[in-house]
Amino acid sequence: MSADVYGQDIKLDADLQAVVAANGELVLTDGPDTGVQDIKLALFTYLKTLFYDIDFGSVIFDFVKDESTSITRNDFCVEVKRCIHTDPRVVPMSAKCQITSWDHTGIIAAASWRFIDVTHPFNLVFEVGADGRIEEVKADVNPR
Repeated sequence: MSADVYGQDIKLDADLQAVVAANGELVLTDGPDTGVQDIKLALFTYLKTLFYDIDFGSVIFDFVKDESTSITRNDFCVEVKRCIHTDPRVVPMSAKCQITSWDHTGIIAAASWRFIDVTHPFNLVFEVGADGRIEEVKADVNPR
C-alpha cells in the first residue's frame, strides 16, 4: 500500500502531545504508523466531540463505571472493533479485542487489526481508567 494511502500527520507522544525534534521541527508520521496513530486517536476521542467530524471517536469511556459482566465485556469489545473498522485502511472483520483486566480502577484491553496490503497485525494494549483517562500500555509488538 502506498504511503499516499496512509498520509502523514504530526507524531504524537504517549500524552498525545506533538513530538518535536532537537532542531525544533515537528516530527511526522508516515506509512502504517500514521494509520496506527489515527486508530489510537479514534479510540481515545469521545464520539461526537470532534466538531468537524461527529462520526469520529468511540464511547469506550462509558464502560468504565459499569460492572464487568459478559454482556458489558462483549459490548466494550464490539465498540472497540467498531471504532477500528471505521478506518478505511483496515481489513474488514480483522479487528479483535480482548479484555485482560476489568476492575474498579479501569479496563485494560488488547486490540489488534490488519491494514490492507500489510502482512502482520498491529497490536495496541490500552487502559481506560476510572478517572476518565485513557492511555497506551504497550505499543505494537510485531516486527515490521
